[in-house]
Amino acid sequence: MEFKFKFLGKTCWFLEVDKKFKIGCNPSFILKKNSDVKLVSPMDGSFKNIKLWLITECNPDSFDEEGVKVIEDEAKIVSRKECGKYLRDKKNANIYFVDWFKKIDLEIKGYKIVVEVIPTYKGGGFLSNPILGKANGYLVTIVDRLGKIKRIYVTGETIYQENIIKTLIYYPIDIMIANIGHIKNSYFSGEKSMDLVMLNSFIRTLNPTEVITIFSKGESSRKEMKKYIELIEVGEEKDI
Repeated sequence: MEFKFKFLGKTCWFLEVDKKFKIGCNPSFILKKNSDVKLVSPMDGSFKNIKLWLITECNPDSFDEEGVKVIEDEAKIVSRKECGKYLRDKKNANIYFVDWFKKIDLEIKGYKIVVEVIPTYKGGGFLSNPILGKANGYLVTIVDRLGKIKRIYVTGETIYQENIIKTLIYYPIDIMIANIGHIKNSYFSGEKSMDLVMLNSFIRTLNPTEVITIFSKGESSRKEMKKYIELIEVGEEKDI
């Protein structure tokens, strides 16, 4: 199987499969005043032929009322229940609210697609234990007509946590699309998100063939992050 990945800004991207269809994630276009976040326009052709949308969470970086407008009528949508407020005008038959650890089987253009919802975790301050997050991760298994299998792990907003690893450790991961939040978390205060140490722990443990790092912040923050790690640029395409 051949893939093409394109980063569309915030936490939005698509992955094209064999030039036949696309899987997309997190359409969101509303920006805060004076934001320096770059986005691909919702009028861009990138949003055409996206047959499956994965919504990781219902916050301004991930999904909003403008983002839902780019979802084509026949596209399938896997989401958290709280995002349903934006999906009222979409066909109920195409919307799947799936609980953690559950799977759904789909067929798109002759490909079998299995989407398993993976839990996420967030961390608090000093000596606090990780708690369950309010986002979905996804393990997407794609099987083509010849029976070839590829697996894509979409982390969503999460920290490194052993319960996630237990779910994934027995699968060969071909592509990991990781949301990173900080260069380094503060040890004593603040809510923790994935930082470079946690990202490396995921990579070391899961050993994915390809890693794509998503950083949703504005250009000034991205400039600082790029001192430490390679980031895909907004609008950049990558053949896999």
